[in-house]
Amino acid sequence: MSDWRMTTQNTALVVIDVQEKLMAAMAHRAEVVTAANKLIRAARILELPTLLTVQYVKGLGPVCAELAEATAGLTPLEKMTFSCGGADAFTRALQAAGRQRIILCGVEAHVCVQQTALDLLAGGHTVYLAADAVCSRRDTDCAAALARLRDQGAVVTTAEAAVYEWLREAGTPQFKQVLPLFK
Repeated sequence: MSDWRMTTQNTALVVIDVQEKLMAAMAHRAEVVTAANKLIRAARILELPTLLTVQYVKGLGPVCAELAEATAGLTPLEKMTFSCGGADAFTRALQAAGRQRIILCGVEAHVCVQQTALDLLAGGHTVYLAADAVCSRRDTDCAAALARLRDQGAVVTTAEAAVYEWLREAGTPQFKQVLPLFK
């Protein structure tokens, strides 16, 4: 592929399992929630399809409180499989979104994020990982997952880099709406 750029027309955001009980175990909770919040809010302003998944809600609880406002109105797609690709509701929602490039954020990097990314790559999608918006309980697991996924063809970026790539230029009404997220 000669053009690796994400645009508002070719990209969807997938937010994976940012749930209370999972996030409580994350050493980098605050940083990941902050970056995910920026991605979600910018995606909504720029009208990118956004899919939100939750793993075993009964045991892991709802989406963490810090993201409740940003994710309001999104229907959490429940799953029991580690890969989002194993959940029929997710597969249908992704197909309906009609986007070939998928940016992922969430937890845990070496489990649900990694398995989802591998399934998406195998399915022909171009996958991006917002490195500051993913984590695992242990830093070594997260680093290994990002390295493995980069080796498999995923693109590692950051939340801010992704949003500015979607924006393309300053001075637009969308830029003015998104800018406060990064101040």
